[in-house]
Amino acid sequence: MRLVTYSRLGVPSIGLELDTGILDIPDAASCFGRTYHVHGYKFPNTMIDLLNWEAGIEVVKQILSRFLKAPAEERPLTYGRSDIRLEAPIPKPGKIIALGLNYKSHIRELGEEPPKFPVVFAKFSSSVIGPDRPVAVPRVTSKLDWEVELAIVIGKACKDVPEKDALKYVAGYTIVNDLTARELQKIDVQWVRAKSLDGLCPMGPAIVTTDELGDASGLRLYTKVNGVTKQDSNTSDLLYGVPQLVSMLSGSFTLEPGDIISTGTPSGVGFKRNPPEYLKAGDKMELWIEKIGYLKNWIVA
Repeated sequence: MRLVTYSRLGVPSIGLELDTGILDIPDAASCFGRTYHVHGYKFPNTMIDLLNWEAGIEVVKQILSRFLKAPAEERPLTYGRSDIRLEAPIPKPGKIIALGLNYKSHIRELGEEPPKFPVVFAKFSSSVIGPDRPVAVPRVTSKLDWEVELAIVIGKACKDVPEKDALKYVAGYTIVNDLTARELQKIDVQWVRAKSLDGLCPMGPAIVTTDELGDASGLRLYTKVNGVTKQDSNTSDLLYGVPQLVSMLSGSFTLEPGDIISTGTPSGVGFKRNPPEYLKAGDKMELWIEKIGYLKNWIVA
């Protein structure tokens, strides 16, 4: 399934992305005569609330099944892409756990040794923006760099998870552009400020569930800037894969529904090119991960 957060006429909701358009999940539940109440409240209309509902993903599967089996005249309407605005799938994650040095090609590019434990840092949730949005270059940087990343979306709370059970706690995957202010990263030594400026976490377009992608291994991913390929790799090059990351990180802190784990970027970042390249006003970024889709944003002054 492809789960999206979207807004229509300024009203946010959650939906399923289908070939025919966006199916509003709460409306479809009501249309099919299923009134689900969660902790005494109406059907969830935010992705966080859906994931916090233990049966949420399974209920959405039931709704999709009902929709596909229903005669065309009995199906609820779907909205065309031009009628809605996609938002970040999780607009305000509780945690954005990001990783450095997790692609073997990127480790070689930087001339580093493979870390014995993932290099962990955080991005503030206030840095999140959705697809098809402008990214204003923050005044504190002139060296803004791109980073395409596969992002894990946690679906169930977990702590100290064995690697063999890790995927049970993953709802699915999306794309994160881990934009980075390189001079701040160097000045500060730790990376939080350089990674958390406003707009530096574009996310989307959808959450593709684990029943479709499994552990997300073997997926091609790339970054294009103004149509020119800058990064081109495959998740098979990850040093630590999805099950390992969920297990290792849950050993340090509780992972909660809606938390994002951004799994690191491959080689081809701007500051390691010769000469170095940085994003400037007018640049158009196109990030793509196989079976997930496109995350497009552009740079403004």
